[in-house]
Amino acid sequence: MLEHLGIRWGYVFLRGAVYLSEDDMKELMTTAVEMYLQDEDRRKVSGSEFEGTVSTDHKYEVLGHFGGQRFDVELDTIYGRDSASFLVNEQTKSPGPSFSVN
Repeated sequence: MLEHLGIRWGYVFLRGAVYLSEDDMKELMTTAVEMYLQDEDRRKVSGSEFEGTVSTDHKYEVLGHFGGQRFDVELDTIYGRDSASFLVNEQTKSPGPSFSVN
């Protein structure tokens, strides 16, 4: 695996209209990254205003010029049901083609 100064790095994109706080969104993003790094399929999540699951089929998707492993979020919130997806792409190894223009 390629590393820069011993650090694994990449990027994460959110797709969807999610009615959660910025802190809750960061927590969900962190969950998706942890699941990517630990090769997990599914994880239950909860916060002060939501509960639900983050899951992945380990499929690579493209959003514009960027691609990554897709993670789906299904939530029950105080506002009703909600969903979103994250694309997680690690730049320190090459699981699939890189669509990044970097």
